[in-house]
Amino acid sequence: AAPTSTPTGATAPPVTAPTGGDWELIYEDDFETDQGIFMGTNKRFNVVSHSDGEWSLRVRKTSRLNTEWVDVPDYSQISFKFWFYATGTEPGDDFFFRVKFDGQNSYTKIDEWVSGTDFDNKEWVEGTVLIEIPEGKNGIQFQIKSDSDARNDKVYIDQVLIEGM
Repeated sequence: AAPTSTPTGATAPPVTAPTGGDWELIYEDDFETDQGIFMGTNKRFNVVSHSDGEWSLRVRKTSRLNTEWVDVPDYSQISFKFWFYATGTEPGDDFFFRVKFDGQNSYTKIDEWVSGTDFDNKEWVEGTVLIEIPEGKNGIQFQIKSDSDARNDKVYIDQVLIEGM
């Protein structure tokens, strides 16, 4: 039998799959004690909660959840993960994930989720957004904005995890 050899150089497969060990925790919250870095009043409710908690944040109709400024001077990329649960939405109702960097006056849409396409009512879905940090930007604000037509169109947000690399 021919001796087996291990591939070398740039074409060698990694020994183990990358695990994301380079990601550093920036912020996480399950909203069990307060609404954390999310500003405003009347944002936290004990209607549904992901996993074993009782509380989550909520947007409905055209409301929004804005965070305080988050310092990100040492990161080139941010990962924003969260779980969401919708009630009362009709196909086509959606919500956006937007960001604003220091020095900017308005938010930029990064992603969106559409009822009937990306999620259905009454099921927990995980959302993940990767954000590139432009050169020279040191702060970021996150926004989750509902874009629906009725007050009973509700999206609950829970288990937020923000990491940087």
